[in-house]
Amino acid sequence: MLAVLARRTGGARFPLSSLNLVVHKAHLSEAAAREERAAEVEPDLAPVIEEVAAANKAAVVARRAFQRSSTIAPTNLPFDDPKVAFKSKSNLDLMRSLAVFQMCRLRPIVDNADSILAWSKRIFGSTLVNAVVRQTFYKHFVAGKDKEEMQPTLQYLAKHGIAAILDYAAEDDLEASEQDDLAGEKVVARVYNYEGEDLCDRRMEVFLKAIDAASTMNGHGFVAIKLTALGLPELLERVSNALTAIRGLFQQFDDDGNGSVSIEEFKRVYKEFFIDDADDVPKGWFEQLDVTKDGQVDYIDWTGQISLFDTNSIAKRCRSRGPFSDAALNEEENELLRKMLGRVDRLAAAAAAAGVRLMVDAEHSWFQPAVDHATAQLQAEHNRERPIVFGTYQCYLKDALPRLAFDLERARRGGYRFGAKLVRGAYMVVERRRAAELGVPSPIHDSLAATHESYDACVAEVMAHVADEGAGMMVATHNQASIEAAVAAMEERGLGPQAGVYFGQLLGMADNLTFVLGQHGYGAYKYVPFGSVDEAMPYLIRRAQENSDMLGGVGKEMAMMRRELRRRLLG
Repeated sequence: MLAVLARRTGGARFPLSSLNLVVHKAHLSEAAAREERAAEVEPDLAPVIEEVAAANKAAVVARRAFQRSSTIAPTNLPFDDPKVAFKSKSNLDLMRSLAVFQMCRLRPIVDNADSILAWSKRIFGSTLVNAVVRQTFYKHFVAGKDKEEMQPTLQYLAKHGIAAILDYAAEDDLEASEQDDLAGEKVVARVYNYEGEDLCDRRMEVFLKAIDAASTMNGHGFVAIKLTALGLPELLERVSNALTAIRGLFQQFDDDGNGSVSIEEFKRVYKEFFIDDADDVPKGWFEQLDVTKDGQVDYIDWTGQISLFDTNSIAKRCRSRGPFSDAALNEEENELLRKMLGRVDRLAAAAAAAGVRLMVDAEHSWFQPAVDHATAQLQAEHNRERPIVFGTYQCYLKDALPRLAFDLERARRGGYRFGAKLVRGAYMVVERRRAAELGVPSPIHDSLAATHESYDACVAEVMAHVADEGAGMMVATHNQASIEAAVAAMEERGLGPQAGVYFGQLLGMADNLTFVLGQHGYGAYKYVPFGSVDEAMPYLIRRAQENSDMLGGVGKEMAMMRRELRRRLLG
């Protein structure tokens, strides 16, 4: 396709030798060792998935019954009434929740949780330490390790109209190891380690089983996936760099900065940078890029016609080498990318056939352009009749709203239904530290108020498309004000509780929101992690860190729990 800028296009550089070393090592892994790791990557999911499927069917039935019987106006949902919010919790449940949240507020312990746990296991032994964790953090945030342990939680949620989104809790602390030299602290974040193509194939099979289970919910099921589980994480960064360079190239061609490129601008810049500059060559490329045939090419046209797989051959036609040449994918990387996208497309096709919504989770900002690009391709293919594939937008990022608006317009032009999960974000500490290390501005909003404003603006933007164009949205937040605003917007636009807007919270967090929504017929979901105590430990540390950072919301929930306990015990 189009030749790319070699001299002026910016973008972070990723050392090619580092990526090839990772790929080379993966390919040299001993077959037996790889098979052993692959066999251990997930537990036996068949019984777990069957239990989730049964519970979620019951949740849909309960949700419809609640919707028919509810007499409370949407704007008056009793999120602040502890008697209503916690009526499904026992006294022991409330006391455990209070204890866990109180421990989350002890910042020195939370910040050094991984070191403290390692030290405790050396002194007291893993059995005793795991037993304490199991009865506290684990029991609060994780459903269990197998069908038998998970069954009570799943049935308990279903009874109150809440469906489960299965989430295997094992996490790799790749980011923690990379960040050890920054302020001497570890930060744990979900990034799957790449251990070979066989392992990625096995993870895909796990996701396919989850899709099959969710299909029993008659169009109400969700399954979440991460691209770093299905391919080489470093490849996502390489792809993101290439996409950033493609954006930079567009900006170079857009000489006057008006957001579109004319034929005159295109010819002038093309001849400056590329060797095949005969008059008919740039004209031919421009005509291919000008999808609307109006003599102007904007960024949506641009990105829709330039293929990542052509970047290497394109770079060879540049007059000189530059950042984009370093970002261009080689043949081995193209093959790995094809395999990763093939896995994701297979999952999306299975989800579409089963009537299941597939949420592509967000990654770190340096991976996200590649994730967004893949998600848009999947939506264009599989979201023709209804939103099946949902992208995830972390609204603490400064570019969240413009990216969202761009993707909404791309969906409108492409004639497909947009789907989005909106979250505030999960990697704030890592993002800010990395920006400081690189000497670049932080991609994260500077204040909590700015993040709240960004989140609510994104919800409002998508809500309009739910009402007018059949989009779908998961409002994934623990913030009560944001949920109240979303419910009010649904009422204002005439959208009922089952009209394409869903609400999601993590197991063990914001129960006063999830249970009230479920008990009034709204599409309420809990992310339900499962796995052994050791497998879930990094996940639990991250939960503790997040709760420590969100003292306002957790403090309110704790106060409501204390009020309810006093009412029950003292009358």
